[in-house]
Amino acid sequence: MEHLMAYATSHPARKVINYPLFEVPGRLWEYLCNRSEIELNQTFNGLSKKQYNKLVQNLFCHILNIDGKTTFKEEFVTAGGIALQEVNPNTMESMYHPNLYFAGEILNIDGITGGFNFQGAWSTGYLAGISSVNSSI
Repeated sequence: MEHLMAYATSHPARKVINYPLFEVPGRLWEYLCNRSEIELNQTFNGLSKKQYNKLVQNLFCHILNIDGKTTFKEEFVTAGGIALQEVNPNTMESMYHPNLYFAGEILNIDGITGGFNFQGAWSTGYLAGISSVNSSI
């Protein structure tokens, strides 16, 4: 709570919802603010003690019930990463930085995975490993 109060003191005019703290992703921060009854335009200096307490409670003790998965693309944890056109597909080596290899979810590979993300990680990892060893010989 001290960190939250210190931030509010340092930045009283900032809108709470626009400044996620504690490295909380933006959408989760917005959800937690909503659960804490913090309005969209509310600033840090406008928060009541009750709202501070609710926000702290939601940050550290909120229980999320997960029931299955949603539609395509909503279940992905990662997206984005190193653009595939910046990587040699035969070696997984960076096109811009020699002897730098990429594998797995650091690459911008999205799709319906259904477990195939493991295969992608294993395959690109193997290829990057073999290629890096071969380039040092």
